[in-house]
Amino acid sequence: MIEKIKKGFINDTLNDLKTIENDLNADMANNAPEGVVEKVFMTVHKIKGTAPMVGIEGLDDIAVKMERVYNAIRNGNLSLSEEIVSNTMKLIPALKAELSNIQQNNLDSEDVNKSLRFFESLI
Repeated sequence: MIEKIKKGFINDTLNDLKTIENDLNADMANNAPEGVVEKVFMTVHKIKGTAPMVGIEGLDDIAVKMERVYNAIRNGNLSLSEEIVSNTMKLIPALKAELSNIQQNNLDSEDVNKSLRFFESLI
């Protein structure tokens, strides 16, 4: 059952990330409205919380950093800048690549994690 949930999470998140890329590309010319900031925040928040629960490791590190920045923008402590958008656009492909790799290779996260723990135990 967890694999079914994981597949749904991966599909939904890949779609969300593609939408965000499109929105950021289109909206920077129009000063990126609040909706884009909220989409990015909610997506990385979902990745941060859900990925570890379905056995996907490594994404939460990127997601936590992005979540903090976009939360600060939401709260008015930072302004969305071209530099933030540019760096967001560099990190989204990294998230997508990791999710796509898991999806395409039908990797069982539990098996991968067991193998990683095995290697960690050797050193």
